[in-house]
Amino acid sequence: MRPVLRFDHVSGQYGSLQVLRDLSFDVNEKDVVGIFGQSGSGKTTLLKLAAGLIEPAAGQIERISRGIGYVFQEPRVLPWKTALDNVAIPLLAQGLDRQSAKEKAGRWLLKMGLDGFEDYFPSRLSGGMVQRVSLARAFAVEPDVLLLDEPFGALDVQLKDTMFALLRQQLDAQPVTVLYVSHVPEDVVRIATRILVLTSGGELREVPVMDHGDLVRVLKESF
Repeated sequence: MRPVLRFDHVSGQYGSLQVLRDLSFDVNEKDVVGIFGQSGSGKTTLLKLAAGLIEPAAGQIERISRGIGYVFQEPRVLPWKTALDNVAIPLLAQGLDRQSAKEKAGRWLLKMGLDGFEDYFPSRLSGGMVQRVSLARAFAVEPDVLLLDEPFGALDVQLKDTMFALLRQQLDAQPVTVLYVSHVPEDVVRIATRILVLTSGGELREVPVMDHGDLVRVLKESF
């Protein structure tokens, strides 16, 4: 499998604080990589570096992909736009005409189980539904790489189960490379085919694939 993202001795900072130190790893095409770490370990900084939203303090990042989708911890939808328009915005930015963008946005809302809610504003949607809009927006641009920053962390257990099942369904239908970060071992294990642990010192190590129960225990004992 070809690499689509390569970190080469990358260090990263959050303000004046160095949070990532000398990271070197490849992410291959169609990998679903879970990155586990405690709060403050630099997980979000790593994703922002991968997306090109910030520059590394040292080292180089090679992005061998034609597009990146990003789902944040908060959905970051525009409250004055409908669900349909929120999904259509990045499609318009890609150059689609308005009619084509809205048709494609509608198809993705349907895939996310939001048919009938296209004209609803975010204030009229539940938290889980708004997060579905965010996922639809990320998938609609047909990215090579999907970056997920604990997008289901604020949801209750039942909603989280629903969202993970929906995400898994979409990844089966449209495989993309995924980086999923979380401080919850059970969440990392349920989505990832490959797991990296980000230590409190800003270093990264890979955990071998093993039985899910054993893997959760290993992650819990990582710190």
